[in-house]
Amino acid sequence: MFKLRMYRDSYMSKISSLLIKGAVSGTAVAMLAGCQMLDSASGGHASIVSASEGQLVVGERTRGELTTKSPLNVKDGSRYQTYSLSLQEGDLIEIEVDGSVEGVVSLYDDQDELLVSASPLRFRADEAGDYAVVISGASSDSYGPFNIRSSSIELNDTGELAVPGTTTGWLQMEPRTYTLSVETAGAYQIDMVSDDFDTMLMLDGPNGYHNENDDGGMDYNASLGDMLQPGEYTLTATSYEESAGLYTIEISSLNIEFTDTDTLDVNAEITGWMRSGPDSYSLTIEEEGVYQIDMQSSSLDSVLAVEGPDGFYAEDDDGGENYNSRLTETLKPGVYQVTASSYEENGGIYSLSVHRN
Repeated sequence: MFKLRMYRDSYMSKISSLLIKGAVSGTAVAMLAGCQMLDSASGGHASIVSASEGQLVVGERTRGELTTKSPLNVKDGSRYQTYSLSLQEGDLIEIEVDGSVEGVVSLYDDQDELLVSASPLRFRADEAGDYAVVISGASSDSYGPFNIRSSSIELNDTGELAVPGTTTGWLQMEPRTYTLSVETAGAYQIDMVSDDFDTMLMLDGPNGYHNENDDGGMDYNASLGDMLQPGEYTLTATSYEESAGLYTIEISSLNIEFTDTDTLDVNAEITGWMRSGPDSYSLTIEEEGVYQIDMQSSSLDSVLAVEGPDGFYAEDDDGGENYNSRLTETLKPGVYQVTASSYEENGGIYSLSVHRN
């Protein structure tokens, strides 16, 4: 029994020793890995800004190259170069990289905090100071020369919108509101486009008017199309997830002839304006076949329903392009009721079409 206890104690002692050595070894590896990211020749921590190899000046082109001698990013094996950049409060800039290197642009402040990483990179400085621009290869195989192009972004954002007109603005995590004066009753289109974030528009006006949209336009950008009465409106431009970035708002009047009918014809299209509730249309099918019914709108989250003989019923809310409604069904001869509505009960302009496949 004594020998067994001695052997067990000796064995546990060796295991503990190995665990301690492993922990120390792992810490050492982590420390070595971190050292490859920083210039610590002085023995202390050097910020990314102070360790920069070059300097960028907004408006000037800078050349660089990623080689096997460039600093190593131990996370993925890619190479990188750093450049210092001085900005004043309110400066709005864009930085792009081109050349044989597929790269990513990152921006850090003087506390080594990552502010944004994108290609191209757009940024507005909330305070004056020195920043670090880091050009990283997209992978461990990204080598070669590159050009850095930086420029100032000019805005024409006055807070007031004209019809027709285009406004370029910058969203900094919070909604931006505009005043829109409509002098003539008619159909209007309002588009908000951004490459930096998921756009969203809200429009409020006289007599409790309200409309909103987040993906009715091209590439899921926000778009509102509606009949507006004369008066003063408030347009709120924002992002779906409280993001920051550059955007453009364009307003235009639409020359639209609305179809005054409650009947749909096969192989024809009508344009309607939904005011406060669903619109219903009668559709007569003379020959059995496969028919496609589309409802499209840039301001409505469209919902389409069809009822017909023998208890037939079908509906759809996003089966078409850009989340528009589409029904493709085999219809027998008879009279059908087509109901066009909005998922959120908004008003707006829409089109309905019926085609036989």
